Amino acid sequence: MAKQRKWPLKACVAAAAICAGSAAHADGSVTLYGIADVGMMYLSHSTPEFNGTSTGTGHVFQLTNAGYSPSLWGLAGKEDLGGGIKAEFKLESGINLANGGFDNPGGNNGLFNRIAEVGLSGGFGTVMAGLQISPFFNIIYALDPRGAGEFGSILTPVSDNSLIAAVFMPNAVSYTSPDIGGFQAAGLFALGGVAGSFQTGRAWSVSARYTNGTFLAAAAYISTNNAADSALASVGELYPVNVRAYTAGMSYKFGGLIAKAAFANFKANSVPVSVNPSLMYSTNTSVNVYSGGFDYFPLPYLDLNAGVYYQQDRVNSGGHSVMGAIGSQFFLSKRTSLYAQVGLVNNTCAHNGVCLGSGLTVESGGSGVGGLQGLGLAAEGLGLPPGTTVGANVGIRTTF
Repeated sequence: MAKQRKWPLKACVAAAAICAGSAAHADGSVTLYGIADVGMMYLSHSTPEFNGTSTGTGHVFQLTNAGYSPSLWGLAGKEDLGGGIKAEFKLESGINLANGGFDNPGGNNGLFNRIAEVGLSGGFGTVMAGLQISPFFNIIYALDPRGAGEFGSILTPVSDNSLIAAVFMPNAVSYTSPDIGGFQAAGLFALGGVAGSFQTGRAWSVSARYTNGTFLAAAAYISTNNAADSALASVGELYPVNVRAYTAGMSYKFGGLIAKAAFANFKANSVPVSVNPSLMYSTNTSVNVYSGGFDYFPLPYLDLNAGVYYQQDRVNSGGHSVMGAIGSQFFLSKRTSLYAQVGLVNNTCAHNGVCLGSGLTVESGGSGVGGLQGLGLAAEGLGLPPGTTVGANVGIRTTF
């Protein structure tokens, strides 16, 4: 874990407009943290949208932001209120190192576009409110052998079949229980805030996990209706209105090696509600995702990992994709590493000609559409082409 830089709470006024006058007598601190990640990526095929055409799928060699993990920065703070209770907050924003701008999940152009939450924690657990990561995605991350990285990981099937609707939850209140004998549960509810319509924009997610330090078993569910979410639906028709998904899996640690396996199912609406109003609060896609792999430290400064991800279209018979990737990180220090990754994805169309178009990376050149083939003009029938796409990237990653 990277060493984090801390300041007393009374000294943070110049860094961010989050300190009130009462901070002078507060007992707490603010931590500045972040990840800077940039690399070079090659893909034997690319998405037509990336090429600016409706058919072109040629190879691409590009400088890519977030080759291994997302580039971001954030502020996190805690204040001891006494009696074992603490007030805490986190503000986090994506960075695009390729152009120096924001990396905006789902088109959210706010300053803190990934996380913006505040709440209380103590022996009762943790209660937070604001823009948050869903309990569902926290379990997805824990069960992925490649750490839900930007290239060749579970993040690609998640993006293929829900974009970011299963990840970032605005207008949300969440509760995470304390760890009780290795068991922990979490729940989140997001309010739509639309007058006269409780369902529009609402989302909820629950999760449960058990771990004893060696073995982990976990499961989660999410349901979202994002039609009227002005914070995260600014990409318009490319943002799915409804997502229903669940996952379950386990991992086991053998010394320096951790083996993981999981199953997930994603349901969403494949076309905008404006095209098919009957999908206002329902779904018409179903994609199963089977994943497995390992993460291994043969040396303290060398990490090796591999993962295989199989997507099965449950609506269009015969449609499927297989993605596999291997990666390594060589740590120059506790904070900085060099990485290299190689992966491939093979897309097979269904008997009716519909193709999942699954991606190899969440970056634009190799992104996919999964079960969302008809969701807006930019994704209609696109994604990576049928057949095999091979990719690789190398880069540098540092944390602070």
